[in-house]
Amino acid sequence: MSATALMEKAVDCLARLDDENVRIVISYMEAIDSSAQKQKRKLSDLKGKIQFANGYDYKAMREA
Repeated sequence: MSATALMEKAVDCLARLDDENVRIVISYMEAIDSSAQKQKRKLSDLKGKIQFANGYDYKAMREA
């Protein structure tokens, strides 16, 4: 379905709602949008969160 068709369906659905329900829907949309725009993380953020399998030689991977 094209973006234009989706937009038309969304507008039709919102037109059927009362003001309070429109506010609720918009707040959900804003929450979804903000979670999609999470900040990029640095490699240092993973420090202490990665565990290697027993016997895995991570130093050998550095040379490759």
